[in-house]
Amino acid sequence: MAATVPRPKREIKPSTVRFIAMLRALDLAVISHGVSHAQLERRLCDWLAQGQQAQARLRENPGDADRERLTALVARKNDVEQSGLARTDGRRAKAGGQRIGELVSGKFPAGRMPPRPRVEVCVAVLLEFLAENDKEGFLAGEYGSRRSWLEWWRQADQGQEPDIGDGTLTVWGYLHTALEQLRQIGVHADADVRVEEPASAGVSALLAERDQALARARQAEKLLDEAAARADAAEARADAATARAEEATAEAAAAAAKAQEEARERERAQRRREEAHRRADRLRKRAAALALPVAALGACAGVAGDRLLLADRSTPTRTVEFTVPAQDVTASQQPVFTLGRDLPAGTDWTLHIRLTVTPTDPFSGCTYGMRITAHAEADGRRLAPFTSRPGQTDIRREVRLGGLGGRELRLVVTRVAVNPPSCKVRLDPSGSRATAPG
Repeated sequence: MAATVPRPKREIKPSTVRFIAMLRALDLAVISHGVSHAQLERRLCDWLAQGQQAQARLRENPGDADRERLTALVARKNDVEQSGLARTDGRRAKAGGQRIGELVSGKFPAGRMPPRPRVEVCVAVLLEFLAENDKEGFLAGEYGSRRSWLEWWRQADQGQEPDIGDGTLTVWGYLHTALEQLRQIGVHADADVRVEEPASAGVSALLAERDQALARARQAEKLLDEAAARADAAEARADAATARAEEATAEAAAAAAKAQEEARERERAQRRREEAHRRADRLRKRAAALALPVAALGACAGVAGDRLLLADRSTPTRTVEFTVPAQDVTASQQPVFTLGRDLPAGTDWTLHIRLTVTPTDPFSGCTYGMRITAHAEADGRRLAPFTSRPGQTDIRREVRLGGLGGRELRLVVTRVAVNPPSCKVRLDPSGSRATAPG
């Protein structure tokens, strides 16, 4: 029987072990902030998804103003795909970080320097997490930069031990631990990573061992298929749950829209009721105004009644109309309207306030249940305040001024109660006036 020729040992260069230990030290610095390899791979999956979206956007609109940023996202996606460190389909739910763990353990690839694209992507994602968790240390250069890590890779790839320069940086505090861990898992310069040929007692023994190995491989493949099937079933259940959640969200949105429409309908009904009350008030006032002349005509002669009616109509009234711009306000504001500064003194004035309230968004229910509190100020003197009824949008009040108002006449709104408080309404005092007997 021919003797088995042993395979030569594959020696790992000291520079390679040194660089892998440095990369593992950077990984330990990230792990110290509670970041797992699965989180690192999920971030790589995010980069893939962002690059795919940017690629689609550039196809649809080649002249996009943000083209430079989108191109950078596509380039980063391509780097991640070439590195082989993440699932190329970008499914974050199945990211486990195994490839990253194998890279910083010297097992992927085994016994030789990792390729530059893989190292660049791994360093980029590690530095991004360090920038998020230790911003000051990252800006101070405590973990190196992508350029410095590229130079260290070039030195190690050429068989030179990387020149780390200042050994006091934060990342090198983990270097001793990284070297010790690599020794424990059998990665060092003198390690023998060759695969030994089994001592053969004959061709039949080799064939039997090969058959056993194939059987174990088929069993392992079967287990993997079963695990994949269970994972697909779980994913299908998750998709069904997501679909149910989307349906519930759509139903909730429809219910909210219906509630808003009902609120607007109630507001319109309230406005119709208020308008009906105002028409009824005007009719009552007209009837009261006509009652006296009719009674006088029935009691007196036609000529005397005509004179009485003419005398009643001849009573003069002085009126001052105010022109004030409207204001858009929220619940946190207290608007002030300056009505005028020129009422003649020594006259018995009466202020007729009219304040119209409308929502800036015609489809909102801001005025439903709204209440306004305000008061008039004449010559610096605060007069009696008043509060509108809930939901009243046309507010009218009469305030006796007497001889006040010659220097300044203001309307001060002290409270705007709307729900929600972020609602914005327009307050318009147009139609306000002051009257006095002539």
